[in-house]
Amino acid sequence: MYAGFVKLAARLLRYGVSWRSSFFFAIIGLAIVLFDHVLAFRQPMAIRIGHAVTLLVVLLILGSWFFKQRGTNRNGAILGWRSGLRLIGLALAMMIVAVLAIAVPAQIFLSRNFSRPKPQAVRPSITAYAPDAFYDPPSSLPNNPGALLRSEPLKDVVLPAGVRGWRILYTTTVDDNTPATAVAIVFAPTNPPAGPRPVIAWAHATTGLLQKCMPSLLSASTKGVPERDRIVMAGWVVVATDYSFAEKNGPHPYLIGEGEARATLDSVRAARQIPALTLDKRMVVWGYSQGGHAALWTGIVGPRYAPDLEILGVAAIAPPANVKNSFAMNVEADKRFGPYLALSYSRFYPDITFEQAIRPEALDAARQIVNLCSFLPSEDPERIGALAATFQGPALAISSNKALQARLEENTANGPIQAPVVIAQGLSDNVVPPFATDAYVEARCAAGQRLEYWTFAGRDHLSIIQPGTSLEDPLIRWTTARFANEPEAPGCARKFF
Repeated sequence: MYAGFVKLAARLLRYGVSWRSSFFFAIIGLAIVLFDHVLAFRQPMAIRIGHAVTLLVVLLILGSWFFKQRGTNRNGAILGWRSGLRLIGLALAMMIVAVLAIAVPAQIFLSRNFSRPKPQAVRPSITAYAPDAFYDPPSSLPNNPGALLRSEPLKDVVLPAGVRGWRILYTTTVDDNTPATAVAIVFAPTNPPAGPRPVIAWAHATTGLLQKCMPSLLSASTKGVPERDRIVMAGWVVVATDYSFAEKNGPHPYLIGEGEARATLDSVRAARQIPALTLDKRMVVWGYSQGGHAALWTGIVGPRYAPDLEILGVAAIAPPANVKNSFAMNVEADKRFGPYLALSYSRFYPDITFEQAIRPEALDAARQIVNLCSFLPSEDPERIGALAATFQGPALAISSNKALQARLEENTANGPIQAPVVIAQGLSDNVVPPFATDAYVEARCAAGQRLEYWTFAGRDHLSIIQPGTSLEDPLIRWTTARFANEPEAPGCARKFF
């Protein structure tokens, strides 16, 4: 194809260039492009852009040199450097325009006609129960966070074989001035090995803003937790928080790192008080999507807030670690989840109001979205999608709201984490952009944070966490190594799957 563009450029410029020379240079150019693709494959965006610019410069210089003695201008003279550069530049420009003219309409057509199926096919088999009296805190609460208020065995819940479970209500805090309570689900092996059991603190993805949307109310409460069977075989106990609520019917601290982290840490503290269990203080935090943000913040906050617990590792899967950048790169995510953030921030930050955090044209839709759940009942996410389609552009007024900008920056997970860290990202993620995670990882590595960055080709935001994903084996091995106190690799390492 490139040989044809060289001939077309030569004809437009009225140069004389043979087909043989054009084909020969096309083969050389193809070899260079393939070699560069091998070098840049799966590299961060900044590196890939650098490779693309360098590649264009190399092809321009090489093409000018190649054709300066192999072509003639309109007067029959040898082309030379300048005319050779003009020939190759025009050929490259025409080829880029042609590729874009084909690729852009094709992408639009495919996205409209062959979009990925939504995950609602699995939902009819899962029931979402309404909150009952268990969720109502007693009138008098202890002052200490992490106190177990009540617990009971799970009922009407589907559990994997060999697993027993409880739901617990416990005290926590959103910040130093805001007490709260939270519910968590605890899963343990039916016949655990002797001795205190290590803990996986699981932080879940976005399911909504209100208690009615939380995973503890689902008939399949373990859904989303990777490799549940192998967790049981290893004898680990999973503690999965709903996050905290400062009042009934209020929002939880959505994408507020401090509040998410405290609810996660206090859930483990409370679970250790269940009489039927003996839990170790050693824990590894796993989190997915919103929970990935919570997991990173748990690693940041833990040593200060809960020194009685020992965090051995933090695994953040598809985390919106820098919320501001993630929304800036994905307007659709902003439209759907921005209203949740605006209501939560307006509840817990005095300088944020819901009406000013939302753009005027999105306000009517946002007021309805905040009362809907993003997973179950199935009509809720459909309604959210319909409401998000009623306005153009993002829901959040980030560009014009200085206070909101500052609060988003404040909730970027950029503090140091003492424990080993792994960040997992699907390269086809259409919710948390891989470029946003690339940039976050590069910034944290530059700041001296030790971490492993795992990227998964062909995995999007949903498939990275589905059963059988290529994430499961390395995550279990990495977690096993943390509980075995194996040393962490120094520096930053990237692994491709």
